[in-house]
Amino acid sequence: MPAIELKNVSKRFENITAVDGVSFRIKDREYVTLLGPSGCGKTTLLRMIAGLLKPSEGDILIDGKSVVGMPPEDRNIGYLFQNYALFPHMNVAENVGYGSLVRGEAKAHTKKVTEEMLRFVNLLEWAGFMPRELSGGMQQRAALVRALATGCRTLFLDEPMSSLDPKIGVKLRYEIQKAAKKMGLTVVHVTHDQSDAMSISDRIIVMKAGKVVQAGTPKEIYNHPSRPYVAHFIGESNFMKAGPSGSNVLSIDGHTVIVKENVSGMKGVVAAIRPEKILFEKRLENTFEGVVESVDFLGPVARFNVRLNDVCLSVSTAKRPDIKKGMKVNLYLPPENLMVFCDIANLEEELKVM
Repeated sequence: MPAIELKNVSKRFENITAVDGVSFRIKDREYVTLLGPSGCGKTTLLRMIAGLLKPSEGDILIDGKSVVGMPPEDRNIGYLFQNYALFPHMNVAENVGYGSLVRGEAKAHTKKVTEEMLRFVNLLEWAGFMPRELSGGMQQRAALVRALATGCRTLFLDEPMSSLDPKIGVKLRYEIQKAAKKMGLTVVHVTHDQSDAMSISDRIIVMKAGKVVQAGTPKEIYNHPSRPYVAHFIGESNFMKAGPSGSNVLSIDGHTVIVKENVSGMKGVVAAIRPEKILFEKRLENTFEGVVESVDFLGPVARFNVRLNDVCLSVSTAKRPDIKKGMKVNLYLPPENLMVFCDIANLEEELKVM
């Protein structure tokens, strides 16, 4: 039985549809990320699952029971807000133990749980400090264990790393995932950061304009995007308008290109390839000649922008430090790494993230 299930859930604010007919399932103890740009409806969706908003249509089930109309405190959930929401007049220990005391649990039990939680995130020595005396990362850890101290089975995270220094955010996301797995929690994590989603999720639900456009594991989403928008939002891709020239042949920028898919009869065809999948090689097929327009050193790799005729391709590699701006080069596009999409009426509109 799924821990959480949404059935055709929508949310409207007057004339604006923030969430539009969303359905999906989340398994017990699964770490799922709702991923999409700002304004795509992911936080609205999270707030409906948590009970902070009521859906305009549809049903939400937790452990097989409808929770529409049920208040948040009866859903056995923990909620970690984007701005931490620690009580400024309480010290760290009082913040973490607040939920336990509100439920009427004994002070001795509350103290024990509080100490366990603070020890779990290495904050026990900071128990008597006020939130303003903690760094951003420490405040976020305190807010996390305050949510966990309630004994919740489901944890909701709303952009928990968005206001942190990137390196602190990377460390914290792994701490959150580790805590969730150790405690056997079901997690719904909202973010616009693809690196967060790709690194810690069991599954990713990609959203655009209030709808789910694809759901799958990080590898599935990256290697087999369902549409150009997903290939554009998750990682980087080169997009090329194309026309069928045979069962497994496309015409791109005046070149004949072999692909895996049968493209006969397809219309509105777009081919795409990841920058790291393009090789600086000359083969009998799928080879383009171009000129290097720019070289950007990015540490582990270098990015080369190569101008063909009417197409500019981005190539990422650490293996060709000898290639310089202005050089003529050959690019090989392996057939197994070319993605083909059809029925794309307007590529520019498809790739918009807002």
